[in-house]
Amino acid sequence: MNTRHVFPFGVEITAPLPNPPLSLALIPQLKSWVTEHRVVVLRGFVSPSDEEMLAFCNQLGTVLEWEFGAVNELQVHADARNYLYTSRDVPFHWDGAFLGKVPHYIFFHCRIAPPVGSGGETTFCDTRRVLERLTPEDRRLWEVVQITYSTEKIVHYGGTFTSPLLAAHPATGETVVRFAEPVEDLNPVRLAIEGIPEEKQPAFLARMHELLNDPTCCYAHSWREGDVVLADNHALLHGRRGFTQPAARHLRRVNIL
Repeated sequence: MNTRHVFPFGVEITAPLPNPPLSLALIPQLKSWVTEHRVVVLRGFVSPSDEEMLAFCNQLGTVLEWEFGAVNELQVHADARNYLYTSRDVPFHWDGAFLGKVPHYIFFHCRIAPPVGSGGETTFCDTRRVLERLTPEDRRLWEVVQITYSTEKIVHYGGTFTSPLLAAHPATGETVVRFAEPVEDLNPVRLAIEGIPEEKQPAFLARMHELLNDPTCCYAHSWREGDVVLADNHALLHGRRGFTQPAARHLRRVNIL
């Protein structure tokens, strides 16, 4: 495999042979790369069928089944009732929070990539890097913050749950940030924040948005057709940049416990 580091974190793996099957990528090595780099991009492999993709994902762990099945088809729908299926921004969040089953890995496969320069990049924030930027005072504050999230169940998730702002990565023990930005779009997500006075909460949310999007903490992946991306859902938060012009984009996403 040919490897290349991407900025500010992550590793890109290019197949050594023209269009090999995805099964050529060795699972133990991929897990090691995800632990070390948080995001792994695989390029130059044959696009897998649904059956091949799920067989591959099952080697990484237990595939999470949603109401719609295991594969979430992420593409724009004109009659979308949730912001995930529009061309607008998707704020930072982590998968599985409303379900109560948080996946370790997120697997993405790009079936159709948008034209270069048209937006739609998937963003990943390494929350360890965010914590490194905090002052000791901020760190002490964040250690006592708890947030209750609520949203109406219109698509495959919804309800109410409470999470501390800081948590331990269940595999490595590292301290990570568990935070989902509020959503004021279709299917709004509301936050009730404990540990920060109400008058200071707007400044807290603005500061969180700034930190999560800091170029030293945030990797924006520009999709190419056939790309496979593996991401650590415990260490990272992820979102999507809005499209700057009408463009087709079709990702297939699988969550793996």
